[in-house]
Amino acid sequence: MRTSNRKSAKRLTAFVFLLCFVMAALLAEAFIFTHANHDHDHYGINDECVICVQIHSLENLLKQFGGVSVGVSLALLGLFVAIALLRCISALRFSSPVRLKIRLNN
Repeated sequence: MRTSNRKSAKRLTAFVFLLCFVMAALLAEAFIFTHANHDHDHYGINDECVICVQIHSLENLLKQFGGVSVGVSLALLGLFVAIALLRCISALRFSSPVRLKIRLNN
């Protein structure tokens, strides 16, 4: 019994890490897209634009992740969503009175 709890905990942990990884990649891309053409009327330390420094660090992070790993993560996330939807649909579609344990009286 405990092994099934450990397996479900490991699956949940892996799914949470996958979700965090995908969200970090998507939010980094969104930040880069929204701030790519910003005005340079503000400068931070050493006359460097703070947004430009952040964009460069996010670009380096995405290069380390690699485009393939982000694509694979998105594909796996889509697969998990598709499997969950299919399970819900099949549970609703293939329910019968016997399966639902409904007593039928004449």
